[in-house]
Amino acid sequence: MSTKLDLAAHIAKLRAAKAAAGAAGVQQADDAIIFWGTAYDKTFLPHLKACVGPVTTFVRLEEVSTLTSVKMYCKQKSVSRVVSSNIGMLKKLLQWDSRAAPSLDDYAGSYFKISGFDATCPDIEVVFVKPLKHLVTVPFGKFMTRRVIRKLTTPESWYTPTKFSGFTILTPEVEATAFASMQKCFLVSIDVETVKNDVQIKCLSYTGFAYTANGIGSYSVVLPLDSDYALAIMRKWNWQLKAPKVGQNFMYDIAYFARYSAPVYNYLYDTANLFHCWYSELPKDLGFLNSFFIREATYWKDLAKTNDLYEYYKYNALDTWGTGNCFLAMLLECPEFAFTNYALEFPLVFPCHLSEMTGINRDMAKIQIARDMEEANISKLSSKLNVILDIPSTAAPFNVKSPVQMKALFKVLGCGDFKSTDEAHLKKARFRHPFNARIVDMVLKIRKSRTLISNYLTAGKEFSRQDGTGSRFLYSLKPHGTDSSRLSSKSHHFWCGDNIQKIPRGAIVKQTFKADAGFRLCEVDLEQAESRDTGYISGDKQLIMNVEHSPDFHRTNASMFFGVPFEEVNKSLRQLGKPVNHGANYNMGAFVLITTMGEENIVRAKQLLGLNRFWTHIEVAEYLLEQFHKVYPDIRGVFYAGVIEEVMRTSKLSSQAVHHSWEHAGMVQEFMQEAETNYAEYAGKAWVRYCFQNPSKSKTALNAYIAHPPQSLNAQTLNCSYLSVFQDIAINPQHSKNFKLLAQIHDSIFFQYRIGHENLCDMVVERMQVPVTIKAYDGVVRTFVVPAGAKRGLHLEQGYAEYWSETE
Repeated sequence: MSTKLDLAAHIAKLRAAKAAAGAAGVQQADDAIIFWGTAYDKTFLPHLKACVGPVTTFVRLEEVSTLTSVKMYCKQKSVSRVVSSNIGMLKKLLQWDSRAAPSLDDYAGSYFKISGFDATCPDIEVVFVKPLKHLVTVPFGKFMTRRVIRKLTTPESWYTPTKFSGFTILTPEVEATAFASMQKCFLVSIDVETVKNDVQIKCLSYTGFAYTANGIGSYSVVLPLDSDYALAIMRKWNWQLKAPKVGQNFMYDIAYFARYSAPVYNYLYDTANLFHCWYSELPKDLGFLNSFFIREATYWKDLAKTNDLYEYYKYNALDTWGTGNCFLAMLLECPEFAFTNYALEFPLVFPCHLSEMTGINRDMAKIQIARDMEEANISKLSSKLNVILDIPSTAAPFNVKSPVQMKALFKVLGCGDFKSTDEAHLKKARFRHPFNARIVDMVLKIRKSRTLISNYLTAGKEFSRQDGTGSRFLYSLKPHGTDSSRLSSKSHHFWCGDNIQKIPRGAIVKQTFKADAGFRLCEVDLEQAESRDTGYISGDKQLIMNVEHSPDFHRTNASMFFGVPFEEVNKSLRQLGKPVNHGANYNMGAFVLITTMGEENIVRAKQLLGLNRFWTHIEVAEYLLEQFHKVYPDIRGVFYAGVIEEVMRTSKLSSQAVHHSWEHAGMVQEFMQEAETNYAEYAGKAWVRYCFQNPSKSKTALNAYIAHPPQSLNAQTLNCSYLSVFQDIAINPQHSKNFKLLAQIHDSIFFQYRIGHENLCDMVVERMQVPVTIKAYDGVVRTFVVPAGAKRGLHLEQGYAEYWSETE
C-alpha cells in the first residue's frame, strides 16, 4: 500500500467512475418542480426564478399539516420533486417530537424521500433550502440555493458516494481482520468524539476507501475508548496504518491524540482546509459540507444527542464516511486555485498545533492583584456616579450594563432618541453636552473594568493537571479562520483558555502572562505592514516613497494631508492622520470615520485645521478623507478600480503576490513531496479568494474586497515567516530546547527563548523580513521587504521581558 496519494491519477479514476455511473443510467429529473415555502417567502419569490432556471415551478406557501397533503398535491401536478423551506414539512419528515423546532440552518441541503401512494406513484424527492430572504440578504444565498436545487434538476451531475453499510465495533475478535482490510485502502478518514469531563475521547472511527471492481467502496469501524486495550489499538491504528489520512477540522482531533500519545501518521488532507481554500466565505462544518457535496445527504448531527450508544457510534461512523466522501467529491470539483491555496495553507496546521499545545503560563497571584485593582476602580467610580445621579447610599448602585437603566439615563442626558446604549452611542451622548461627558466617561470606564474582570481576570480558564497543579493558558489557532488566510484564534480544544489574539493592549491583562522558568518573552512585529502592502499593491509611488523613506510615516501623512510643514506637525495633528490613513485605505465612508475617530476628534480637526466652523461633522470627515486621496491618487484611481475589474472579470481576488521567498519554509516543500502532487508549481503564488458579491453595486462588498489584497498579502508574508520559524528554530534539534513558539498575533510572532540564547530573537527577525515580489495594479513588478522589530524588553532596567506586558 502506497503511503502517498497521487492526486492527478486519483482524480482521473474518480472521473472515470463517475462517467461509468452516468453511462449505467441515472434517473433524470422531472421537467417541473414544486417550491413549498411559507408566507414569509412570498415577498422574495421573484428572486427564485434565477435559481431554478427554465424548469417549471409550482409554488405552495401553505403550512404542512400532513405528508399526505404533500403527496396529493404532487400527484395532482404530476411532479415528484419538491424544494422546501417549510419547517412544518421538515418536522413531519423527521417525525420530530422535540420542543424546539429543527433548524433550517442545519437541514438546508438535506435530502428526503416520501414514498408514493402505491406502486403506480413515484417516490417524492424533497430537498430543503433556507428561507428565500437569504437570496437577497446573504452574499452566497443565490449560489447555495441554485446548487441545492440542482440535486433535483440535474441529479446526474453529482458525485456518487460510497454506500454506507453500517460499521464494525473494534473488538479483540475482529481487530486483526479489520486492520488488514484497512491496510489495503488508499485513503483513511478519522474522527474522534469527546466529552468535556477530564477532556476524554469517548470513541473514534476510521473509514477506509478502496477501489473495487464496481468503483470505490468504503469500510467503517468504531473503537470505544473504554480500556487499556482500546488505547493500545488506537495508538496502533493511528501510527501503523500507512495510507494518507484525511480529517475534518482535524486540529481538534490531533490535539486529543497528542493528549493520549497517539500521533497520526501521514495526515495530509483536511476537508475544512481544502474547502476554505476554495470558498473561504462559506461555512466549513461537516454538516454543511455533506449537504454541499453529497446529493442524498441528510443532516445527521442530531444523532449525537442520543443516549443510545449504538446511535452514538453510528453518528461517529457517519462522520468519517462523510468526511472521506466529501474529500473525494471535492477533488472532482476543485479548481486549480484551491490547490494553490491549499499548498500555502495546510502546512500551517503543524506550527499552529505546536503553539496551541504549548500555551503560556499565567501568574495567578497577579490575576488576583489586577482583579482587586479593577474592582476597587469600579467601586470608586460607582460611588461617584451614584452621587452625581443622586442615588441614595442605601439603594443598589447604578447598573451600567442594564439596558433599562441606561435608557433612562439617556433620556435624562437628552439622548432619548438613541436606539442603543452601546459604546458608539455612549460616545455620541458624551459629545452632546459637557455635563454628559463626565457621566459617560465613568460609565465607559466601569464597563471596561467589568469586561476585563469577567473575560480576562477571572481564574478558571487555565488548563491544569489532574492533581490540580499548573496554570497554563491555552488557545487554538485556525489556518482556515479568515477570508484573507490570516490565522484566527479562539478558546482551546480542551474547553479552556480564550482567543490569544484578543488579549487587550496594555499592562492590566498582559502582566498576568509570564515566561516559563529560565525563559524570557519576545514578540517580533512587522512594521506598518498593511500600509507598505497597500502601497506596493496599488503602485502608488507617493505612498511607497513615504512608507519606505520617511523618518516618521504618520507625521509625513499629517503634513501632506493637512498642508502643514513636517517640522510643525505636533502630536495632535500626527494622531489625527492615523485614522484618516487607515480609513481611506479601505474606502471608509465619512460616517464610519466619525465613529472611528470620535466626534471630539472631528471637532478638534476642524479647529486645528481652521476649517469652516459651520461645517457639519460629515463635511469635516469627507474633507479629511479627500485629503488622503489627493496625496495618494492611485489608491482610488488604480487600486479600487483594479479590484472592481478583477472581481467582475474573474469572480476571484488575488493578493497579487508573484513570489515569496520560501527558502526558510522547508515545510511547504516537504509537504508537496510527501503528498506526491503537483503542488510544487504553486509555491510562492498568491492566495486567491472566491468572491460572491458585485463590488460595483455594493459598497459593503467593495470595502471587503479592497481590504483583501493588502490583508491577504500581509497574512501570507506572516504565514511564510511562521513556517520558517517553526521549521528552522522551533523543531530544529539545535534550537528546540531553547525556544517555544507561542502564537501568531496580528502582525507579530510571539515566543519564548531561553536565557542566554538571545540570538534566537535575531533569527526570528531575519525570518520575518521576507522578500516579496508582486505585480501591482499599475502593471509594474516590484520587490520589497517589510521590516520587523523585536520587542523583548531591552528598554527595561533588567534588559529582558519576563511578563508579556513588558514587551510593549
